[in-house]
Amino acid sequence: MRKLFNLLRGYVELTVTGAFPERLLNLCAQNRMQFWRLQWLDETSFIFRVHLQDRKRLDELAQRAMCQLDERGRRGATVVAQGMTKRWGFLLGLALCLVAVSVLSRFLLVVEVVGNQQVPAAVILSQLHRLGLRPGVYGPGINEKEVSNAALLALPELSYMAINLYGTRAEVVVHEADQLPELLDETVPADVVAEADGIIVDIRADTGRPLFADGDVVAKGEVLITGEIDLLEPEGSTVDMGYLMVHAAGTATARTWRTLEETVPLTNWVKEYTGEERTLRSLDLLWGRIDFFQNSSIYNTRYDKIVKNNQWSIFGCPLPAGITTTTLRGYTLREEEVDQEEETARLEQLLLYRLNQLMAANQGEVLRTDFTARVEGGLLTVTLLAECQEEIGRTVERPGKTGRVEGNNPAPMADQ
Repeated sequence: MRKLFNLLRGYVELTVTGAFPERLLNLCAQNRMQFWRLQWLDETSFIFRVHLQDRKRLDELAQRAMCQLDERGRRGATVVAQGMTKRWGFLLGLALCLVAVSVLSRFLLVVEVVGNQQVPAAVILSQLHRLGLRPGVYGPGINEKEVSNAALLALPELSYMAINLYGTRAEVVVHEADQLPELLDETVPADVVAEADGIIVDIRADTGRPLFADGDVVAKGEVLITGEIDLLEPEGSTVDMGYLMVHAAGTATARTWRTLEETVPLTNWVKEYTGEERTLRSLDLLWGRIDFFQNSSIYNTRYDKIVKNNQWSIFGCPLPAGITTTTLRGYTLREEEVDQEEETARLEQLLLYRLNQLMAANQGEVLRTDFTARVEGGLLTVTLLAECQEEIGRTVERPGKTGRVEGNNPAPMADQ
């Protein structure tokens, strides 16, 4: 502990030479001047250390003791500080760095989103950017609660958002909202209508009255399950009870035949690079971008633009600075014929993908497929014929409200 204290105060190591050097030690003791590390070299000289602040006082005592002092070296924080006073440029740079660190540490450098799965982080960051939360803003000037509430109103896909500031980093914690099932409005009358032609395989009515049975052939647009239910009158009654309007619901599985087509030209335009290339660089800083070029175009009007962003970082922590390199490659267009076999195979895969997407939406399956290809007028057309089994019922609402609709009472019969 004493050694650390001496280093902080600073000390000087001296060689003392004289006829009677012990007199200097006695004078130091009488004047309460601390010294340590005493080491005798011979009868007329020794080495010891004293505090740097006692150096001038020691010269006076050495003259009284008729001794000569030779410095061997100075050490300690005070010595370093005295040496730094001559290097004003270094001190000025150090002071500016400290000021810059203390100021810049209060600005946001990174904004990251955690907890999202379905909602892209880019969508959330874009909304926060509109509300003022972005890299480069003054961190203490952000009202986290107001920004999070405003973002939740603009993003109904989220149910919770919290903004946590950690120095130069802002962490946005979000929870996504649960998808609520679509509620059935039973106050609006509706029918279940066929979306496609087919042969009914299975029809089931939850509400309403089915108009077809298994094995019947239906056409697109026909009502499969009606929301109009006739109320039966008692036997012998002459009163029309009317009918009941409901919101029909149910399923209708049918065998269907789908036809899908894709057409492409037999010639295609391909790029042919001219060899003309230009590289543009710009410096991205905290508040903007500095371009190192004046004209970003090249002589050819057609060119590919390849952008590469290189963000700087220190020890894995990203900094609000980097270099953006943009490469422009000129090209011309050349027309060439396509390979019909390869293009036919590509279109077949595309049609299969469309069919599978359609079956996934209709909760169906593909039973059989067949492809045909034809060339006409410089165009290649590929047709997919598919036999499927799928749900073809779709709910179509009617005007009015659900409930009983009264019938007309017949006029009374005249007496015979």
